[in-house]
Parts: sequence; C-alpha cells; structure tokens
Amino acid sequence: MKKFFKVVLRSVVYILAFILPIVALAAIGFRSTVGLASKPAHWAVVPKADGATLVTKSFDPTKPTVAIVLGNDQTEITDFLIPYELFSASEAYNVYAVAPERKLTTLSGGLEVMPDFSYAELDALLGKSPDVVMIPAFPKVTSSDNQPVLTWIKQQSEKGSFIFSICVGAEVFAATGLLDGRTATTHWQDIARIEQLYPAVNWVRGVRYVDGDTYMTSAGITSGIDAVLHYIARHNGEDVAQAVSQKIHYPSFAYVNNPQVEQYPPVSVTPLDLMNILFHWDHPTDGVLLYDGVDELELASIFDTYAATYSTKLQSVSETRGWITTRYGLQIVPRWDFEDVPTIARLIVPGSQARQLATVEVNSWESNGNAAQTVFLHADNPDGFAFDAPLQDLAHQENIATAILDAKRLEYRPGTLLTEGSGWPVWLTIRPLLFGFASLAITIFISKRWHRRSSTRVGGVMDQAQV
Repeated sequence: MKKFFKVVLRSVVYILAFILPIVALAAIGFRSTVGLASKPAHWAVVPKADGATLVTKSFDPTKPTVAIVLGNDQTEITDFLIPYELFSASEAYNVYAVAPERKLTTLSGGLEVMPDFSYAELDALLGKSPDVVMIPAFPKVTSSDNQPVLTWIKQQSEKGSFIFSICVGAEVFAATGLLDGRTATTHWQDIARIEQLYPAVNWVRGVRYVDGDTYMTSAGITSGIDAVLHYIARHNGEDVAQAVSQKIHYPSFAYVNNPQVEQYPPVSVTPLDLMNILFHWDHPTDGVLLYDGVDELELASIFDTYAATYSTKLQSVSETRGWITTRYGLQIVPRWDFEDVPTIARLIVPGSQARQLATVEVNSWESNGNAAQTVFLHADNPDGFAFDAPLQDLAHQENIATAILDAKRLEYRPGTLLTEGSGWPVWLTIRPLLFGFASLAITIFISKRWHRRSSTRVGGVMDQAQV
C-alpha cells in the first residue's frame, strides 16, 4: 500500500510539473492580451488648437438625418463606421455620431472619436427625432453608464424614428424592449447568448439582415453593409445603392437583395482564439497613421482585423496630436504624435488614396529617421474591398487560419483569397507543450536523482549497522 501511494504521489507531481508551467504561460499571455486594449493616460485629453479645430458638421434640412449612437465607454468600430460612411457616400442624408455628451469616446481597437452632437444639441438642431437611429454594438449594455443611451433610443422610437441595429447592436435594441414580439437577427457567435437573455424576441438565423418594415437588424459586422445598402435601395433607389457599393468596391452586392446565407455554427470561442489569447504573449506593436481625409471603412478594416484577433497592439499616431477629420467629416484624435509614440514595428497607412492624401505626414515620418517600416496596405490594392488587404496581410504576418477565422468573425463573405502565410500557428501550438515537457523532464531528473541519493544513503546506513 505504501508503494502504491508513492506511485500515486509521483504521478501527481509529474502531472503538475507538466500543467503548471502551461497555466503560468497562459496567465502571462492572457494578461498580455488584455493589455492590447489599454489606453494611455492622456487618451481623453482634448488636443489644443493647432490650426485644426473641432468643427460642427453642416446640416441640410432637405435631407433626412441618420443618427449613429456611441456607447458610453466603447463602440464596435466597423459597426459604427459602416453606416457613417455608406449613408454619407449616398449624399442623400445628414449623418451624425451622437452621444449623451460631446466628449471623446473610444472605438474598438483603440481609436478615439468625438461625437458630432450630444443628444441635446441634435434635438436643438432638428427640432424633432432623427429619421434613422443606428445602433452599433457596445459592451456592458445594461450598465448604469449606458442607461441614458437606451433611454434615448426608446424615446426616438416613440417619436417615430426608424431603429436600425448593426451586428450585436441588436442586444442594445433588445435591451430597450423595442424588439419584444418582433423578428431579429445578430452575429452568429452571439445569437444563442442573446436569445437566452431576450426570449421575447423571435431570433432568426441564416440571414444577413431582417427588414421589419419599420425597423431593421443585421447579422455579423459586415452584414451591416448589406443591410444599409438595402435600406438605401428601398428609400433612394437601387441605382444609388449600387453606386455606393461601387465606391467601396464591395464584392457581395447580391446579398443586398437576397440576404439568405448558411449559418455558421454558434461557437463563441474557438481553440485558435484560445491559443491567440493565452499563448501569443509576444504581440508586435504597429502604428496606424491618421490623416485628414482618411476613409472611414478602410480605417475600420485595420483596427478590426489586427486588434480583434489578439495578434497585434495598435497605436494611432499622427504628426501632431490634433484633430483629424475623416473623409466624411468624423473628427478623430490620435493617441500619440511622432515624437512620443512608443516603439512600433510598422507604420500602417490606411486608405487607397493614402499616397496622395498623407504625403506630408509620411515624408515627415521618414525624414525623422523612424526605423518602423511604412506599409500602404490599401494604396497597394486600390481596387480591393477595404478588408481584403488587411486580411491578406494578417495571413502573411500571422497565419492563414487566423485570417480565415477573422473573416468569419467579420461575416465577410465570400471572404478574400488567402494563399500566402503558414497554414496553422504551429509555434503557438508547440510553445506551451515544450514548456510543459521541459518542466516534466527536469522534475523527473530531479526526482530520480533524489531517489538515488536516498537509496545510497539508506544503503550506507544499513551497511554501518551490520558492521
């Protein structure tokens, strides 16, 4: 029996020797991944006027108004910028970002934006509710901090606004109670969770969007493109929607008229997600150059491709930390200027027109002797859809499996052809096992050496006793 317990104890020690280093590595990796979303202390500081100042967007009373809500702390970047760009590109709408107060807030991935209006300012401008209220996804939906957002959405619906959610913005929509008894959809990874939270809603799968006549909901992220183009086609004509689609080089206009798709299996976190979260602790840091005129959707494609895959830490940067105005008038603020930006591996310059619009900034960056490589993802692929180049680069920088998984998360169908890069993150798979086996080998070596010494010591004592 004593020998049996020794065997059991030794087995437990060996198992722990293998598992504990892996757990420790996972903890380090998780902490590193969480750090990807950290904000610098000065993130909310409004920059001083330096020639570029905070402006108020113009208003055309002959056009309907689209108001896109921002969450209190953070908002999903592509959910937000899809309607901001597409409705603006149609030239048929006033398009404004709105929040309870006009103060800096964050889009996912690490981009700070200033709402165009507070609720009170928009109400004073319009004198009525906006024609369309767009709801992107944001976290902590039912928190007290987000209660003013929910209340405002409900008030606008009661006044006649068309309520329109993008992706997991449907959870926000449902939290207002406005979807009870109605049919809706949302992101394939979240629909089961949201269905349990809001069973009074008829949640449907296998569609890019649901047009409820007086409201709309879209499925995962880029499904919002189909939904917005469908709305534009319905209210402004299909030729207008086609023109907007061509402006953004969208390859899947067929979904605008036929939203049926095969539903992805509802897996919230995949093994590949876990590997990137727990064992990819050596995250590279890339800068994203902000400049006046940068395209909103192309900007979103950078932040929503790299940061969301837990592969890269992104730092928004410009020559000076001042107001930057995007193509359609959204005002954004970089986290860093050229002098104080942390060390970065690459400077990604978003936008198919980047070489023309960002010439001064890029020349300034390179003339300052910065070692980081300048990368023109979109400008080198000017006829591609915004997400094509970042997904191809992700496949090359990380691996094809991660890029494919991200295309699924983005609901980008048919996706982009990914042929360059390793097929699977072999190193991420092997890394924890190597540490586990190394620890086990060391433990076995120490155990056997201790056992031999103990046997030798006992044998010596017995020999002396016999003498």
